[in-house]
Amino acid sequence: MTAKRLAPASVLILIVVLIPVSIRIVQLKRQSSPWDVINPEYERFMQMVDDGKRAQTLELGDSLFKVLLEQMPENPTLALLMQRLSVAEQISVLVMSGVRPSQPKLLEGIPGMEDLGLPPPVHEDRATRTSLLPPAQTLYWTHLSAFTGELALDDLPMRQATFLGRYYDLQMQDSIMKIARQIVVVDPNSSENACYAWVLPLLYLCGRDNAWDQIESFLALFSSNQFDVLWWFSLLQAERPDASARIARFQAKMTGKDFSLAVWAFDAADACVANHRPDLARKLLHMAIDDTRDQAKIAELRLKIAEGYARCGDYAAAARTCRQIADDLPDAPYYGRTMATYFGYLAREAKADQIATETEPALRDVRCKHYLPQILYLRWWALCKVNRQDEAVRVAQRLMEQYPSNPCVAPVLLERATDALARQQYDQCSELLTKLRKDFPGTESAKRAEEILARFKGGGIQQRNGGFSGARTENRP
Repeated sequence: MTAKRLAPASVLILIVVLIPVSIRIVQLKRQSSPWDVINPEYERFMQMVDDGKRAQTLELGDSLFKVLLEQMPENPTLALLMQRLSVAEQISVLVMSGVRPSQPKLLEGIPGMEDLGLPPPVHEDRATRTSLLPPAQTLYWTHLSAFTGELALDDLPMRQATFLGRYYDLQMQDSIMKIARQIVVVDPNSSENACYAWVLPLLYLCGRDNAWDQIESFLALFSSNQFDVLWWFSLLQAERPDASARIARFQAKMTGKDFSLAVWAFDAADACVANHRPDLARKLLHMAIDDTRDQAKIAELRLKIAEGYARCGDYAAAARTCRQIADDLPDAPYYGRTMATYFGYLAREAKADQIATETEPALRDVRCKHYLPQILYLRWWALCKVNRQDEAVRVAQRLMEQYPSNPCVAPVLLERATDALARQQYDQCSELLTKLRKDFPGTESAKRAEEILARFKGGGIQQRNGGFSGARTENRP
């Protein structure tokens, strides 16, 4: 009975004790969340962003960001963001102090200025530019690592993440526009300065496809002749085909022209190959490939990739690319051309056995019918190389009978002529060389035929009774 009477009193005491404890727990939880303290200021920050009050917005953003840094000093996302902003400031100061635009030109033509007795503008030699400013390409690659890591804002509470994202964008855009106002606006015709002005935007845009619209006002400051410089720098020096294509698209927009990614990439790939960068050409063309579903266009673009490797001397990569195209797109209209090109690259690699094996089924494939002369010629070449002479003779005969006017016949005629010369069959040699020179003028084989005929007439081999005679001291003339 006593225990039962004491129970209500115990419960009451327990409740009285728990209430302040609970209040303290709530207070501790609220104290552990810095965002509850700055949340009203965050709302004001976002409103100021919408109102376009850039200077006041940045000032408030700086104070809010400082609070977050104090509350979460070990947060890796804040540390990375801080690093990027610091790098942006360094680049801004370095570029603006190192690049000296032609500002004296602004004084020209202003009434009354000639009476001030100002000295003429100093034309600085570029070689004397301060060594503190490295080339724009070096500046980009030196600081790239700070912008390649992912800014994991999603790991933070939504309101914090939203604030930090907007604050970061505003700070970066402010640094970019500072450079633009001092360099691009003042000296809009300098290609070299354009590259320096483009370094920081290019870093800012790393992995941020959705940020391109935010810097259109910056791009609009460049003169039309500088856009080619920008996409060239982005592609070949910064190795950013994505950025290069974006600039080309914006350039077309500014000039009111239509833009085709496939057409532009096809031409830009030549610039990559000319600079011996088939890897960049491949990335560029794959962007265009991903942008279309047309099998014929895809095959054409992929063949351009193979061509790039070949023009840079990597015939093995070119052959692999063609073989993969044929396997991936067996129904594409370019199948026959792909296979003929594939065999040509194998020939460059001296893969005669492989060509002799794989050309046999290709000759029976209806998809290759428009490229049979090329495939027949390559098969003939391979059979000669592997010393299957009887088969080579039959293939050569078929080539000459079925395609007598095709340029692929020219080297076959030359080979037959030199064989006839080796056997001292001078009449036949003369006939073949004359036919070669007449039917295929301008070819390399015809030029070789001219050289041989000239040597005949020079006295090394004497012509008799309509033919040639004389001793040969070499296996080949």
